[in-house]
Amino acid sequence: MPETVKSAVSSTMRNFNRLLHAFGTESAKADFFGHPFSHPMSEGYFSQAAIRFGNFVAKLGAVPVAPEQLALADWRLDPQEDEDGFRHAAVAYFGAHDAVYELKAQLWADADKQPVEDASIDWPVEISPYQTIATLRLPRQDAYGPERVRYFDEVMTFRPAHSLAAHRPLGSVMRARLRVYKALSDFRHRENGIVAANTARIEDIPA
Repeated sequence: MPETVKSAVSSTMRNFNRLLHAFGTESAKADFFGHPFSHPMSEGYFSQAAIRFGNFVAKLGAVPVAPEQLALADWRLDPQEDEDGFRHAAVAYFGAHDAVYELKAQLWADADKQPVEDASIDWPVEISPYQTIATLRLPRQDAYGPERVRYFDEVMTFRPAHSLAAHRPLGSVMRARLRVYKALSDFRHRENGIVAANTARIEDIPA
């Protein structure tokens, strides 16, 4: 898609999401298509696909609420100036501040308007608004120290399969990810000659 078209779509979706935010809600799809080069610590993040939620089904979102994060709303990255700008910005933030997110759940309530198998369809918030269920607090830290980088890059794996049965991934996209992510991880660790770690404790991660 031409850059001019992508820019126009992105601008429209950002303005649409601002309007939704004014009414106390949001759209994961509008966030996806309207995503600017914003500071990674000022952005909300959404699961896009559904997960099991105990006896229910839900999509999840994490929305920043710390004043230091909200103050970065107008920050923009110039990718031509720094192609690793997102990483540098996040590392600099964690060097000075904690990060706080509200974890939100949007419950499945309508099989026709909230399909589980088709992750491309946005679930209407008019049917089921996002509800805050927890607060995530990430303390200030050396987020990109050499030992931690080595552990993340060489040892650890990030997969939807790393979940409790009560929160297992659902839908066709998630089923594909379960297979693809495992194959990629197995290949990477086999080629590097390193045993993968299924990290379960914070103490296992280098400081």
